[in-house]
Amino acid sequence: MITRTPPRVAKKWDNFQVNIEEELEQEELSKAVIDREIDHFNQRNYHNIAALTDHLRSLVFGKEENAASPRDIDAVLEYIAGPPHTWNSNCEEVREFQRLIDKAYMDEWKLFQAVNPTIPENFAMRSLPQMFCVPPLQKAQLDLLIQLSSNKTAARYGCVRMQLWYVDLAGCTCSTMREFTFDTVADDAIQLTMSRLLAFTKLKSKKDDSDMVFVFRVKGRNEYIYGSQHLINFRYIRDCVSKQKEIHIIVEPKDAMLLIAPLFRPSYPSHALPNRRHSELCKPGAPEISLWNTAQKLSLRVVGGFEKLIISPSRMKEESVRDSSKLYLAVLIEAYFGTLRCCEPQITKWQLRDESKSIDGIPSKVCWKEGGQVAFSVDLSNVPRELKLCFTLVATSVERIGTVRDASAEEIIAAAEETSKKTEEQGHTVFFLGTAATQLFDYAAKMRMGMGHIFLWDGKTRANPIGFNSNNPDAGACTFGVEFPTFSKPVVFPSGRPPRNKEECARKSLAERESRLSGHLAHNEIEQLRQLKRVLEYDPLVHLTADDRTILWKYREILLNRPKAMAKLFSAVDWLKPFDVYEAHCLLHRWCPLPAFDALELLDARYADSVVRELAIESVGNMSDYELRGCILQLVQVLKYEPYHYSALARFLLRRSLRSNHIIGHYVFWYLSAEVKNLSICERHGLLIEELIKRSPHRWNYLRQVYVCQELLQCALKVQRAQKKDRVKCLHEALSQIRFPHRFTLALNPSMECCAVEIKQCKVMDSKKFPFWLVFRNYLDQDDQFFVIFKTGDDLRQDLLTLQLLELMDSLWKAAGLDLHLIPYGCISTGEGVGMIEVVLNSDTIANITRHEGGAQAAFSEEPLINWLRQFNCERNEVERCLWNFVFSVAGYTVATYVLGIGDRHNDNIMLRQDGTLFHIDFGHFLGNFKTKFGIKRETAPFIFTPMYLYAMGGANSPIYKYFVDLACQAYNALRRHSNALIMLFMLMLSTGIPELQTLDDIEWLRTVLLINRTDDEATEHYKSLINDAVSNFRTLLNDYIHIMAH
Repeated sequence: MITRTPPRVAKKWDNFQVNIEEELEQEELSKAVIDREIDHFNQRNYHNIAALTDHLRSLVFGKEENAASPRDIDAVLEYIAGPPHTWNSNCEEVREFQRLIDKAYMDEWKLFQAVNPTIPENFAMRSLPQMFCVPPLQKAQLDLLIQLSSNKTAARYGCVRMQLWYVDLAGCTCSTMREFTFDTVADDAIQLTMSRLLAFTKLKSKKDDSDMVFVFRVKGRNEYIYGSQHLINFRYIRDCVSKQKEIHIIVEPKDAMLLIAPLFRPSYPSHALPNRRHSELCKPGAPEISLWNTAQKLSLRVVGGFEKLIISPSRMKEESVRDSSKLYLAVLIEAYFGTLRCCEPQITKWQLRDESKSIDGIPSKVCWKEGGQVAFSVDLSNVPRELKLCFTLVATSVERIGTVRDASAEEIIAAAEETSKKTEEQGHTVFFLGTAATQLFDYAAKMRMGMGHIFLWDGKTRANPIGFNSNNPDAGACTFGVEFPTFSKPVVFPSGRPPRNKEECARKSLAERESRLSGHLAHNEIEQLRQLKRVLEYDPLVHLTADDRTILWKYREILLNRPKAMAKLFSAVDWLKPFDVYEAHCLLHRWCPLPAFDALELLDARYADSVVRELAIESVGNMSDYELRGCILQLVQVLKYEPYHYSALARFLLRRSLRSNHIIGHYVFWYLSAEVKNLSICERHGLLIEELIKRSPHRWNYLRQVYVCQELLQCALKVQRAQKKDRVKCLHEALSQIRFPHRFTLALNPSMECCAVEIKQCKVMDSKKFPFWLVFRNYLDQDDQFFVIFKTGDDLRQDLLTLQLLELMDSLWKAAGLDLHLIPYGCISTGEGVGMIEVVLNSDTIANITRHEGGAQAAFSEEPLINWLRQFNCERNEVERCLWNFVFSVAGYTVATYVLGIGDRHNDNIMLRQDGTLFHIDFGHFLGNFKTKFGIKRETAPFIFTPMYLYAMGGANSPIYKYFVDLACQAYNALRRHSNALIMLFMLMLSTGIPELQTLDDIEWLRTVLLINRTDDEATEHYKSLINDAVSNFRTLLNDYIHIMAH
């Protein structure tokens, strides 16, 4: 049987009563909330802006050198991550991480140097001219692109027509047109070109010809084309061919040694010492005790503390506590392995905290004697290596202590969940004040013993088992003491085969589970195999039943040739049976290779076992840079699931970042930097940033990027304090005071190199939090510019995730032969509430287009879009192309926004480009989290498809509309075939803290809208009905009307 959580999408199309006056008042309140958010953002970021010292200024504006002194490294690191004491605890684990990482690098460097003694380290670590490649074309994609090829003689292979720019003997810039087939190798294209150009150009160097080679560079971009890849596999060329855009290439000379000299790329192999084998620890005189030789329950004792516990009056009012000076406290403790709760939770006895007994204004210590001892039902010898202890401080008032004094931990949890649903007048029985988590074993596999201190994070919910394990570094954090059992010697988690008693226990347990199989499965192998087949087809959200887990483990041997069964099997392992864990690890080494993308699932929080995660990283390592770029956001986030700093994932991110500085390194750096001021994760991110700054040849580039972002943030803080009429003037003045580096890369895109800002073209946009429209001067092409929106006060992580998924959908559709003209524009978060968004030029919002056609009343008209497009598309071929751009893009975005449950859709966040391509922006709500405004529920339709769109397609009876319906249904079914991938990418982002992505329940939306387990024909009929619902929905038009009126 499949155990499912009830879907959260029943709320989609409810009826609401409209009260305009109340909603207008609510709108005013929301504006006040935004003002407070801006003030809070300003106060927080004033402290986050680092001062630029004279030493740093010389690094930002001086001549770029690859070499960096320790002083340089420290200065750059402090500028990016903050002073060391704010993020680096300098504990033993941190020092060991730094030692092992440094040892791995130096050992590999010595081996390289032994073979290449004349190559200095700086040159060996150099960056090559950066290429951006995409995966080879699949047949459906190839056929699609060949149809777009204008050269009919090359119809079999496709044609790439390049405008090549070069300098002739007179020093004049000239160009020539060259044609190549899709499958021409880049180096061959360069050689063919140069054989014709060298005779009459000024491309030769003063050096000998053998010292110089030529490469192609994309005009206006730091993006090169050379090497053994086919031309069509370069991102720029494929993008131009698919969009039928002109290809402009510059022929550029490079020093041959830059390309042919050996490169040093560290791989950071593990240097951690393996755990000692159990058999060794059993020998007389062994210095440590094997965990498997212990004979007691998992237990600990809460000693006391909480002197620094501060509870605000507003919190007391919220919890309906009358006398805040007297509270009863208890500590709830849970043992988790990943998301699996290993045993029943435990809670200490309740202890009174009486502020009236304070000394010098400091409340007295809350102490437990016998009441602080807790013992779990699980044997200590059976706990897994990655066991995590989660602590939650629970409180109740003096008046209510009688109802919970003798309650169990389970009852306390149930009471807290129940009171969260009550009103303030009903009162709250218990409530939570803070949380913390710690691993039972340290990074060296030694069990914690003796006294320890836990530093709490403030919170209103129970400790999150998938949250990051870190003590609150705030000096004012509330603390309490915990005493772990002590032994005569250190207790360590052993390696090797568990003792015979563990093996017998595991076999007995499996036999008992088999005997408890449900009636139709008991003693019926055929039914068991049928059930096994069904289980392997479950999506990742399905919770496995006890029968499912038993069957998976029983038939584990027959799954070894099914790579996609691995995740299911490891969900069935009994991690509290050491011998089962040992067998699972043995199976890993016999399993057939795991596809790289499927391996990502094993990095989810459910799979806490380090051996499993290391295997997943090995498989993910087979991804190309392009494929890895598509999931690097998730990989940086799941660093939070690693129990220790030194992990296979951390080493992998360093390895691939240094191998591909311009793609992987750039985005890893910014995803780490964006959260490096987050106290819960700052140490781990800071350690990785430190290694990148020490080793990467892009260190100075990263410094300049951060400097520019910091300067722009200071501009934003000034503008947000200015009066509305003075904001543009304030922006221009602030920008004029910035000294920009002579050359810097935009954080938004590693191929965008700039040298200045066109101040007069910059403006403050008319939006709630005053984003900037910025125009950067192109360093590589003075006639070209980069247009960027710089946003502050908004969390761009949700936009980042949505755009990543749109890019994935675009790839999936193209692989199926569907080019739906999505525009997953660039977006990057550069800090908390700060980031950049790419501007899509030659476009306008549907609201503006409608407003100019006749004001708000035009929202009910069918003609605004088609009239606006006619202004820019007059010729017959332009009109035809515009129409098809519109049809394909509308089909893509209706499906994408429906599947992702994109909320807050209105005519100001849907845009139309002059060539007819429609696209959506501002993805502040997803997974079915819809908003109301002016009493009208915006999402009364499954997606936005209004009569305006229908009219542009020729009406309901036109063949174009019928083609659109068929196209949208094809796109919908194409995504359904990849439902597991979409679900998995969301699951890997649960650790981000995005408000609308907190639990697995939030992802249930995807399972519902994708109609998992339905046929394509059923899905097609379903989607056709949705299109009819959308086009006939009057509330969409009314919402657009009111939105134009309100703005």
